[in-house]
Amino acid sequence: MRDGEVVLYLRPDSKVWQVRYKLFDRKWRCVSTKHRQLEWAKKVAVEMYDRARFREEEGLPQKSVRFATLANECIRVLKVEIERGIRANTNMDYIRAMNNYLIPFFGKMNLTNITPQKVAEYEAWRNLKMKRIPISSTLANHSSAYNRIIDLAIQQGWLSDKVGIPRLSRKGKKGSPRPAFTQDELTKLLDYMPKWCLMAERKNHIEMRQLLRDYVELLLTTGMRSGRESMNMKWKHIEWYSDGKTDVRYLRIWVSGKTGGRWLIAKHRAAEALTRLAQRQRVGANLDEAIETKSDSYVFSLSTGQRPNSLHTSFELLLKDSAMRVDPITGKNRSLYSLRHCYATLALMDGQMDMHTVAKQMGTSVGMLEQHYSKMTATMAAERLA
Repeated sequence: MRDGEVVLYLRPDSKVWQVRYKLFDRKWRCVSTKHRQLEWAKKVAVEMYDRARFREEEGLPQKSVRFATLANECIRVLKVEIERGIRANTNMDYIRAMNNYLIPFFGKMNLTNITPQKVAEYEAWRNLKMKRIPISSTLANHSSAYNRIIDLAIQQGWLSDKVGIPRLSRKGKKGSPRPAFTQDELTKLLDYMPKWCLMAERKNHIEMRQLLRDYVELLLTTGMRSGRESMNMKWKHIEWYSDGKTDVRYLRIWVSGKTGGRWLIAKHRAAEALTRLAQRQRVGANLDEAIETKSDSYVFSLSTGQRPNSLHTSFELLLKDSAMRVDPITGKNRSLYSLRHCYATLALMDGQMDMHTVAKQMGTSVGMLEQHYSKMTATMAAERLA
């Protein structure tokens, strides 16, 4: 039928008529008509062909695929990327957004059935589930996760790039200022920590506080992220570096986290904290020996080799005991992230590092720094502006 574009045939082991037809790409599609009577099979075959031609002209997929099927395939791809060390933290954020929000709402829908109205309904449902209006960074994460699913559907041929699938909004509540420390507060905190370590009654509590002290100093002198990026650092990831122009040595540290792996340069005073860690863990009598061992052991661990799951609780206790828990400017509780915020603020205010260098050191983008620290640009150029 249709000048040979549509062909009906029977398989040797079946009495049900099958149909195969060609579209613009000249490839055969084979489908069952589900009919034994030839006349009914002819009618169904022509209808199938006409629908397929219409979908082809409109840029619609020939097979409908549910959102949940696509999302689960996308999650599989993201997990493969995580295993290869590609954007581990970012991909984990996408997976959480898919499992907690996107799949529960869109899961049973076909991609081509998602309309602007459905997107609006989803956004209202999500806000109710979250019990708040999400900030822009949260919406950007959800939107990127959603886009990964749509992009995968196009790559796999399940969706034509000609089809306009409505996207999620990235406009949300503006984030409020982040809690930080002033330079005077940091000096006070650093002076307080050695005494605070000795205030603990038990030996293991003293060592945990000492570990926290070294951890705080490393975060302040490198700008690395608290959590996975810093806690996964090993002695073999630390080395001395020289640019060959002077005799000055620099501590270079390899870290891997949210945005992949990168080298960063620690401030010179980071050597003191690393030396204390090396001596307590008996990795070396001094930092040079510890670096030369290229040990596979973790830097932030106790003398027993035990690694704490987190140092957030210990840091909260330190802030409480030092009366620095609340930032007087924002009224918010400080956290370990406040130390990374301080690194960026002080580095930019100092004026010795440009925004591109700070972004590369911290494993973030210039755009992200501009978003959170744009108010500082005029202050940084005060001398030139005046």
